[in-house]
Amino acid sequence: MLNDTTTEFTAFPSYTLKPVPRLLPWLSDFHLSLVLPVAAYWFMSLLFYYIDRMDYFSQYRLHTPEEFKQRNRVTVAEVLRSVLFQQAIQTSLGLYLGWAMDAGDFYGRDDYDVAVWAARVRKGRNALPWILALVGIDATTLGRQLQLHTTSLGHAESTKMAVSLVESILHPHLGDGLTYGFATWEIWTAKAIYWVLEPAARFGIAIMFSDSWQYFWHRAMHTNKWMYRNMHAHHHKIYVPYAFGAFYNTLTEAFLLDTVGTTLSLMLSGLTIRQTICFSTISVLKGVDDHCGYRLPWDPLQWLGEQDTRFHDVHHQAWGIKHS
Repeated sequence: MLNDTTTEFTAFPSYTLKPVPRLLPWLSDFHLSLVLPVAAYWFMSLLFYYIDRMDYFSQYRLHTPEEFKQRNRVTVAEVLRSVLFQQAIQTSLGLYLGWAMDAGDFYGRDDYDVAVWAARVRKGRNALPWILALVGIDATTLGRQLQLHTTSLGHAESTKMAVSLVESILHPHLGDGLTYGFATWEIWTAKAIYWVLEPAARFGIAIMFSDSWQYFWHRAMHTNKWMYRNMHAHHHKIYVPYAFGAFYNTLTEAFLLDTVGTTLSLMLSGLTIRQTICFSTISVLKGVDDHCGYRLPWDPLQWLGEQDTRFHDVHHQAWGIKHS
């Protein structure tokens, strides 16, 4: 039987890896990760184009149709050709990277990974008394005091649960439900980490890295005259933003900010292909929405921080290019 300081465990569950079944029978998840963001871009763009043509929600327009015609320094046809060409290049590069890296998701080791996390939880629990001792707290005495305190509060059922929890942490070998040498609370903690906290952390890393990458390169392109003139001024020919002009960039800027930035964020965060589908698609929808030209109060994408459509519209004005 395990004692309080045990760090060796019975054999972890064995596993056999299998390819994750496709979301769509006729298209692999990897190819879907390339197609869906492009499809989302044009779906969102056509939706705002329809709203514009039908003159819906005109009270939320940031500019009039006359401003759109008079102030932009590039035609709609030029924007369409540029965006389609850019997306074709990026998709082709994505296909190559996927082939070179043999991209694919597998399943079958969930129980094993949960057990690994449970082992980490056990090691963390074993280190807790030492950590408390560094600040002058005796873990055993603290546990007994907590048990006495919960008992004195009454409410038999809740008190029983609280005492059981304290005992299970102080003495992980007690109680039933041992799985692969772990107590029930350790397994449940490991499952919470594996199924909730770890994916959330991966998304957080991807978002923070991608956003930081975009911010600092974008800022550099506005502060360095050569970079602005040769890489970014192209995008600012659009003074009255509209949805499908969101990715109207030079190939250099598109490669540096979007292709390299997204690839690095996915590699650093370790997102699965299906998580990548969510991350890339939402990122594209946010970019299109930032350029849509409408400040819609019920648009959830405009609730994601202060940098909404109005903020980005100011950035596209001649007087706001260097100040927002």
